[in-house]
Amino acid sequence: MAYSDFRYEVRMAWRRSPALWSIVAVNVIVGWLAWAVSVFPGHHVQPVSWLGVPASAAAFASRPWTLLTYMFTQTSLLHLLFNMLWLFWFGQVLAERAGQRGVWRAYLTGGVAGGLLFLVSTLLFPSLGHACLTGASASVVAVMVEAALRSPDREFRLFLFGTVKLKWLALVSLALLLLGLGGGNSGGQAAHLGGALAGLGLYMSGKIRCRTPRAPRRSARRTAKAMESAMTDMQRLDALLDKIKLSGYDSLTAKEKEELRRLSDR
Repeated sequence: MAYSDFRYEVRMAWRRSPALWSIVAVNVIVGWLAWAVSVFPGHHVQPVSWLGVPASAAAFASRPWTLLTYMFTQTSLLHLLFNMLWLFWFGQVLAERAGQRGVWRAYLTGGVAGGLLFLVSTLLFPSLGHACLTGASASVVAVMVEAALRSPDREFRLFLFGTVKLKWLALVSLALLLLGLGGGNSGGQAAHLGGALAGLGLYMSGKIRCRTPRAPRRSARRTAKAMESAMTDMQRLDALLDKIKLSGYDSLTAKEKEELRRLSDR
């Protein structure tokens, strides 16, 4: 493949999934910097201890930034690869329904919720000896849960299992992640539970917004109507597709969905 073709493929991949690629890029950069610092001669402090959420409320009070940095800090290459693969599988489905911003919203909300529930578990069960919390698992669980709730019948083709609907894949994955709740790794399981609750909350908040849309002001309605009448069919179709790419299919009103079907058929 020529260099120009490679650049084109990279550019098109970025345009199709900018949110997913940007999340992967942040994870890779943070991981590389942490590794570089850890192998620096004469350096005795592990970067993970400053990037991961500590298993102590007192320690967290002195390092509050860890609630954000931990979700981009992977402890190994396999840890990074596994989390990013799952992020891509479920993130692409979520991006189709909630837009690119929706992927970032689910990732960050799930990470924060998972980190907070981890801290709560350390307060409730201090004798379990929690380790420092790192990794994108809670964030990925939030993306997975919201994607499964928005597109439950989306099908995946799995080796040895054949075609599996997303709702069953997510349900089994979530059950396996939560099986250890209350055991030796209860802190990590609590973070997974926090991510799942965040995904459910984002889905429910989206349903509430769809049921109670805000009525546009009269001047805004007149302006929108005038703009629509001036657009050609192709321009209107491009505008609808841009709206889907930015905010997801669910952001379209019933009238816009019908218009999209009519223009697509034409």
